[in-house]
Amino acid sequence: MALIDTSFKPEDMASIEAISVVFAAVLVWLSALVQNVSNASERGAKYVMSDRSVSPPLQGFFGRATRTLANNIESALMWVPPVVVILMLHRTTWISQLSAAVYIGARVVFALSYWLKIPVVRSWAWLVGMVCCGAVAVLAVVPIT
Repeated sequence: MALIDTSFKPEDMASIEAISVVFAAVLVWLSALVQNVSNASERGAKYVMSDRSVSPPLQGFFGRATRTLANNIESALMWVPPVVVILMLHRTTWISQLSAAVYIGARVVFALSYWLKIPVVRSWAWLVGMVCCGAVAVLAVVPIT
């Protein structure tokens, strides 16, 4: 019995565009987890398990984690639909590949810089991610050969 699957071919690997769609979902999940753990550590399990009729103040790490989560949701909503269209229409190009790779990096830098209070880096990472969203939106509707 072979330990390495020699039948694997490079074309069997998911594209960077497909990976970026899964990445966007995982980043939202991770952001929700960080926000919830932050909330629990600041307010305790009793508050987290309550009906939450009173909203907690959006300050400190919890506030940044809440805003990071909201922004990651918004970004995923701008990223995922056009990338899915590109994948379904088989319109992947070097531009979509580069955009996907840069988007992943920009969103990681964005989340980390938001959580760690590095505002200038956060703002640049946000802008780079938005440019990537714009690029794939155009590619989804304008075939580039």
